[in-house]
Amino acid sequence: MFAGLQSLRTKLQEPGFKQLAYLARLLFSVALLYVVFRQINLQAAFKQAAKLPLGYAFAIFVLTVLRHFIQINNWRFALHLNPAYQYRPKEVINSYLLALPLRFALPGGHASFAKVFYLKNSSILASLISTTTERLFMTWATWTFAAVAAFFVFPQVELVLRVGILILVAFMPFWAALIMASKARWREFLPAFLMQAPRMMLLQIANTLIMYVQYYLILNTLGFISGLNTWLAMSLTNVSNSIPITISGLGLREGFAIHFLNLYQFTSEQAVAATITLFFFQDLIPALVGLVVLFKVKRTK
Repeated sequence: MFAGLQSLRTKLQEPGFKQLAYLARLLFSVALLYVVFRQINLQAAFKQAAKLPLGYAFAIFVLTVLRHFIQINNWRFALHLNPAYQYRPKEVINSYLLALPLRFALPGGHASFAKVFYLKNSSILASLISTTTERLFMTWATWTFAAVAAFFVFPQVELVLRVGILILVAFMPFWAALIMASKARWREFLPAFLMQAPRMMLLQIANTLIMYVQYYLILNTLGFISGLNTWLAMSLTNVSNSIPITISGLGLREGFAIHFLNLYQFTSEQAVAATITLFFFQDLIPALVGLVVLFKVKRTK
């Protein structure tokens, strides 16, 4: 049985199987977009998004810059997991920015891992551990805020299950430390991980709270919603970004938003208008900046 599993794993690692998997995800992304958008008046959604007041647009843009500044520092702290890494500010910024357009290259955003080839690090393994840790804390914040929201939104779910999920996701950094300590090859990164973890956790909490403020501003130009309900709806919607099956979460995020914002009397068009608006500011504009950097910066490996 073990030999059979090993054989299957080897086959799945072959280029042909990987390409087929990427094609399947791409087709799924297109199909999901079609299913979601055919149920709404997409033209009306874009019209609603275009009504965003100039002052609100400027505020959301400033908050976007602040969020990316936070994430650049999160990436910097992640790189310092490797004691041998020599900090180069321009390299950190460039590698972060060029990864933004790469998220659109493949469903699930896996192409963004290619930023490790634009770093002068002591090893590819060290860069991969940093990239994985960076994503870990982003996912930790997303899932923890969502788990707390789910605790209140789904009271019909057994209390033990809701508390269990919350504990499981809230302590993700602790589980990661245990995994890191279990392998000698990774153990050298553990002291730095324990030092950087609190900083990265605080950064991701700040980043997530700012995102809720952005959604609060957008949603209150389309309808009315309180800050508390913005958190409840959009934290659960934001879980879609952690499901690596579509291009930059498109389609999946809109489907989640339609469902959860409907609880607060938002139409499907308004829900899509909200997610498209933040996508434009938070993902599309920075990706265009990153595309310029991608063409200018040379690979180091």
